[in-house]
Amino acid sequence: QPIGVYADEMKPFTNQEIDLLPGDLIYLFSDGYPDQFGGPKGKKFLYTRFKELLVSVSSRNMKQQYSDLELAFWNWKMDQEQVDDVLVIGIRI
Repeated sequence: QPIGVYADEMKPFTNQEIDLLPGDLIYLFSDGYPDQFGGPKGKKFLYTRFKELLVSVSSRNMKQQYSDLELAFWNWKMDQEQVDDVLVIGIRI
């Protein structure tokens, strides 16, 4: 459900608390990366592939993660039109 008023029936939001340890990573992202069309068959990147990509780059420093994510996006998108905004924020505790 979106944060703004969008549907006739809005469900209340709840607060969530997560215990974090030094070295933990938090990723916040829009749906733009997983929804991007591309690859050899012009299909969406999808959340499963995006999660695998985040896990695969997570041991690198944040600057290298940025480079890896950017390169993977452009390699996937190739000559396809970008369909949405793409936002990925990574925070290492």
